[in-house]
Amino acid sequence: MDTFSNALLSFARGNLGGAIEQYSAFQEQVPNGRMRMEHATGTAWIGDRELNRSGELGTFAEDSTFMWAWAKPDLAGLPGVEHALRLRDIGVRQGIPEFTEGLLDFGGFPDPKLAADHLSLIALGVLRARGSMKFNHGGRAYAYLVTDDEELTCATPDPARVGEYLRIAALLLPGDGTQDVLTGYARWHGLTTRPAADGMELVLPGGHRLVARIDAQDNIIDAAMVDPAGEPYTPATAARPESRRVPPFVPDDLLAALAPMVPITMGLQGGLLDFAAGLRDIERPTATWDPAHGRFGFAELPAVSIAAVEIGRYDRDRRRWAWAGNEWAGTAAVRRLAREHGAGHLAAAGVDLTVIAPHGENAIDVLSAAAVQLGDAVGWAFVPDDEGYRVLALTDERITEPGADPDLACSVFDAAANLLHPLTDSENRYRTMREMVAGYFRRYDVPAIDAGEPHLLLGHFGLYEVRVEFGVDGAVSRTGFGMIGDALTGIP
Repeated sequence: MDTFSNALLSFARGNLGGAIEQYSAFQEQVPNGRMRMEHATGTAWIGDRELNRSGELGTFAEDSTFMWAWAKPDLAGLPGVEHALRLRDIGVRQGIPEFTEGLLDFGGFPDPKLAADHLSLIALGVLRARGSMKFNHGGRAYAYLVTDDEELTCATPDPARVGEYLRIAALLLPGDGTQDVLTGYARWHGLTTRPAADGMELVLPGGHRLVARIDAQDNIIDAAMVDPAGEPYTPATAARPESRRVPPFVPDDLLAALAPMVPITMGLQGGLLDFAAGLRDIERPTATWDPAHGRFGFAELPAVSIAAVEIGRYDRDRRRWAWAGNEWAGTAAVRRLAREHGAGHLAAAGVDLTVIAPHGENAIDVLSAAAVQLGDAVGWAFVPDDEGYRVLALTDERITEPGADPDLACSVFDAAANLLHPLTDSENRYRTMREMVAGYFRRYDVPAIDAGEPHLLLGHFGLYEVRVEFGVDGAVSRTGFGMIGDALTGIP
């Protein structure tokens, strides 16, 4: 699909103003923090804040599909899907396909994840819930939650903010419907509306009035608040509560510096596959490591012996990374770079990753991928052991580094975006993702063009053009390639 159905749009508009208002109130009541959901009890947590009467709405995947929680067999009958089931029942009664189809494909939307965000906001309004949230659970995938915890306060009309909320609501969905937004907000709070010369008035408790100007096509032109005396309303200048950003585990500047090395290192896999004849035919090769002689290989290919150096080891049970006790140049360089960017905790001999669980291994992969590049290695390898795994840099001069091509570029961009995404937030996501792509292009001398900045970056590989699209949140939303010129009109 490339747009929401008319059934959903017409049903949702009346709830949008109240939903935006309630979402804002929820954000002010609950501080930022790590999220998790317990479906068996219908309980969610944000940091240490427990939220009862909570549940999963659904999940958005990297392939731009959204799956409702009620459509997941392993969640059937659990309290954590009751909110999603309520939406499905509403969808059946109102004839809304987006609520009744278990899997929705948002690939046709200009920004698929933004469509999922809008669906979540619509759900908050339709359910009249007290809050909604989303959290990254791996790659670029998100889980969307909703809560109706009774300890959360329901928003009340604030003259200083109502105009802002209703303007956003009127512009959020395609098509006309400003009057539906205003009358729906009035029903939400039991308020009165009345016609005005060039639009509609909304009467708030205490006598304040929102005067909305609406054109002949039912589009909002302006919305101004007046006080009970009919004078323009000037809200008090008290500062709104601001959420404090949690310091990132990998600092912004450091992550942007490391980001290009991730797809470059991922692209080295082809060199190993070409060198180790027969490796492509083994479904799950067993990696081996001989630290005494510095040799890496595979149990199924005893004749293959590759020079390598250990970067470090990860203990999964303890969620702890330990840099190898050698003096290899790549390891030393990445640890030095971490210290230069104020991340001494990443340069320490042992790195505690419990604070960013479950994404600690993402940080390991970024650091070790950078070590491979900074040490001029020709490959990257992982060798499991009883408690976790060791990460190696392949240094064998017999392995030839493969070049870049459009298909490989798209593949490593997608893989690197999945790896980097959980380490980013709204403050640094676009910078990190863009530098990941641009740095890769620089490494292989690929001419790059900004098209529609900040939404599109193109790289020219001879007659072919790689297209990387970014969403409004800065995430990599799509990659693809085609003949030069085709990318600008859309690659199938």
